[in-house]
Amino acid sequence: MSNADVSSRLDQARRQYRTFQSKWYATPAILAGIFGLLLVLPLVLDLYFFGFSLGSWISVHVLVITLVWATAAQGWNVMSGYTGQFSFGHAAFFGLGAYGTILLLNTAGLNPWLGMLIGATVASLYGLLIGVLCFRYDLRGHYFALATLAFAELLRHTFNTFSQLGGASGYFKPLPRSYGAEFGFAAFQFRETLPYYYIILGFLVVVTAVSLAIKQSRLGLYLFAIREDESAAAAVGIPTFRYKLVGIGVSAFFTAWAGAFWAMYFDTIRPDTVYELLVNVEILLPAIVGGVGTVIGPIVGAFVVIPLSEVARQSVDITGFDRVIYGLLLVGIVLYSPQGAISWPRRAVELLGAYGPSKRNASATADDDE
Repeated sequence: MSNADVSSRLDQARRQYRTFQSKWYATPAILAGIFGLLLVLPLVLDLYFFGFSLGSWISVHVLVITLVWATAAQGWNVMSGYTGQFSFGHAAFFGLGAYGTILLLNTAGLNPWLGMLIGATVASLYGLLIGVLCFRYDLRGHYFALATLAFAELLRHTFNTFSQLGGASGYFKPLPRSYGAEFGFAAFQFRETLPYYYIILGFLVVVTAVSLAIKQSRLGLYLFAIREDESAAAAVGIPTFRYKLVGIGVSAFFTAWAGAFWAMYFDTIRPDTVYELLVNVEILLPAIVGGVGTVIGPIVGAFVVIPLSEVARQSVDITGFDRVIYGLLLVGIVLYSPQGAISWPRRAVELLGAYGPSKRNASATADDDE
């Protein structure tokens, strides 16, 4: 194939990519492809392709953890990505979802699915309380981030202190893995990891669908207007206080979902595991790495960050090495790719346009003319 043919095909591919990106169905189509891939991913982990299997690098357990943080990041994104109110305390909602589900199961024998909804509702109300207090006094930027962190720390110390809330030892899940007939979907308990994978994948589909619906609605238009210029948005009549409250309420609700799943997936929860500072980082980092304010970004970012840190933690015998990975990724993305990983295909297309064969041919022709 000649250079002219390669140039022509690259130009055609660039035009098709740009045309596809401009269509309304681009994001839903990409999401459908991503979720289709995730649907079959655990089933092909042990298959060998060219002598290599994905299962030798990543397990179903790591996939479950990845989807948990993708779900939480998708919830965080509705608040911080859409409205620009950067929260550093979403561990509060994550922990309330986890504790709400387990507390109701332990103390009242309530089905965990109902407990999850109640826990998420409580988290949403807590989010509204934070919103009323912060937005009433017009806290923005790093002041708002510090305030949300303070509310999360308040919950961590509260749950750590009061024995009625489990204290520092937390709660053990009342249904052990050796449980008998009550295993199954209704009990939210399975002997294998695979059913948990499909449940958290279903959670992620729901959260993503809601996030996409918000972004493409008038509500999303108002939220993004607040992010771009809150004063201008208020000047044209958008009730910014009300819509920021809607953002934090929805965000808290879905972040709590991820926490509820966490409580049912692991055998125990403690204040230091669901409210600690690193949980805040793990919630927001996938969205930042993938692309803040986008629907696809938190999912892509989770699959960039979590498997890498999990593999680093399991393969390198250095305490906190995964946190070093987090730090390096955060610094690298902020410095070199602030629009996140989802901008990499577009940048690759632009790079092809700038340094591809057609440009080289054009440069060579210009040199010959000289």
